Amino acid sequence: MKIDVLYQFNEKYAPYAGTSITSLFENNRHFVEIRVFILGENLLPDSVKRLEETGKRYNRQIVFVDTKLLIQKMQAAQMPSYRGSYAANMRLFLSDLLDDSVERLLYLDADTIVAGKLDALVSMPMNGYPAAMVQDSLVRLHKLRIGFSKEEFYFNSGVILFDMDRWREKRCSERIAEHVRAVRAHYPSPDQDLLNVVCRGQIMALPPEYNFQPIHLAFSIKSYFRCFGRKGYYGLEELKRGKENPVIYHFFRFVGEFPWNRGNLHPDNDIFDEYLRKSSFHDYVKEPSEAGIILRVEKVLYRILPRGLFIYMFRVAYEWFIYRANKDSLKKKINKMM
Repeated sequence: MKIDVLYQFNEKYAPYAGTSITSLFENNRHFVEIRVFILGENLLPDSVKRLEETGKRYNRQIVFVDTKLLIQKMQAAQMPSYRGSYAANMRLFLSDLLDDSVERLLYLDADTIVAGKLDALVSMPMNGYPAAMVQDSLVRLHKLRIGFSKEEFYFNSGVILFDMDRWREKRCSERIAEHVRAVRAHYPSPDQDLLNVVCRGQIMALPPEYNFQPIHLAFSIKSYFRCFGRKGYYGLEELKRGKENPVIYHFFRFVGEFPWNRGNLHPDNDIFDEYLRKSSFHDYVKEPSEAGIILRVEKVLYRILPRGLFIYMFRVAYEWFIYRANKDSLKKKINKMM
């Protein structure tokens, strides 16, 4: 069995991507072939060397894709950068750069850990869908603001399984570019919102264990349902199975911090540290986060409040953050039209 995997990241995220790649190789030694494509932005020679060492150590192929043409194509399509970087949206336009030997492509965010075997994921039937993803755990209100109903699925873009033939056939990259030009370019979650809006109804739902998100480690499933509701999300048994056997952990920001921040309270800290020690970036030194006063207060409250109470404060803080981000992105849309 073989698997093609894609990562996209800039220099800042190179140690975290290296840790994720190590976990991928470590827990899938039985694969005959694993080929990793890297869309790197401004990577330093030392980071490239360490990533190449990771491939050699596990006898796996790592391919660094030249992103210059890709960025030019994105600029021609009027794709916006995000915080000065085009990395967030690169994977949406990769199809033209990959040859026909890549039939299925597994995209992984740099902030993931592959803790189990990927056989079942990469071999599952996709039934004509161009992409398969896990639902996002935090978008109770945000998906309503971008036109979704409570019952509709909204997906997290940290893990994406692409059927490249169907992706090309359905012109997904072209449709995303058309949406950016004609409808809206700026969203609070740039690539994730674009994927959900443009490919609405064309994304297959994966079980939650393939993108297991921090909120389900930090809080009980019952507390989650009481706070966020059940509509348009996984059922109790699905989440139980995911929690018992996560295959891919996705450790996005939690109470203002990531597992690579010094003194963090992130529920994925231990598993991140385990694979960081095994990686070519094992000498990475954690630094304090740059969290503002609100997030620092949130961290204190997480320490002292019962989990069943804190989850409501967590939800309010997250929804306020997304609300402000949505407001800012709409301002950019208005300014572009003027």
